[in-house]
Amino acid sequence: MLHHLHTIYHPTSLQEAHSRLQERGSYPLYGYGAYLPRLPYGIRRELETIVDLSALTPHRWQLNERRLEVGSAITAAHARSISPDVAAVIDAELPRTLQNTLTLGDLLMECPQDSLLLAMLQGIGARVITVEHDENAAIDMPRWCAMSLEERRRLAILGVIASDYAANWRFAPYKISRTPSDAPIVGAVGFAFHGEPDPGAFSILVGVLEHPVRYYDGIRSTRHDYKGSAEYRTAMAPVAHEESTQRARQLAHNG
Repeated sequence: MLHHLHTIYHPTSLQEAHSRLQERGSYPLYGYGAYLPRLPYGIRRELETIVDLSALTPHRWQLNERRLEVGSAITAAHARSISPDVAAVIDAELPRTLQNTLTLGDLLMECPQDSLLLAMLQGIGARVITVEHDENAAIDMPRWCAMSLEERRRLAILGVIASDYAANWRFAPYKISRTPSDAPIVGAVGFAFHGEPDPGAFSILVGVLEHPVRYYDGIRSTRHDYKGSAEYRTAMAPVAHEESTQRARQLAHNG
């Protein structure tokens, strides 16, 4: 429940949106606000104002040569059309009902620790563009995920850009979870290249450190909660890496 919400602003310009987001207790909306009920309880209690950016931010994606742009108001359901690989990652993380309501802006605001979608964005080299940060100052995914919610909620997100997105990089998700529909305890998105020279496969892990991280030999988990101990997460990290990269290599082999 949003106890103190009393105003929803519909700004007519991005400059006005930026100004509204600097006010105490204001949070941005990029479509349906699917992230709002999942905010920590203490933050929900302080939320007073919604700034609806859905009419000002892009609802589409476009690929020009190797440059992929995805707008912050695009839904996960629409983003599935980018490629079969993107669709597979979305399906691994979100039920179809949520795909119709969760937008990229929602995801970037919430920044879930165990998000395979954030791992995918990091793997393709996506950077976040905001009203305050143009392409030259775009924020890379590791830095974005390390920002606090207080920092993120003050920025008007326009979308993400992957300047060197290449269709011959294939990727595939893998997760270790209690049930197929649950969030991963440990998961990974593996990447493999179709073509020569082959730069080698890699994966981006979730559920091991506080944020998505590129797998490396000897990685040790700092996470410990009711889902899994740090020792369990450490043991599962190479499993998630191998399974995800094997699946990506198979996609690359098949062309």
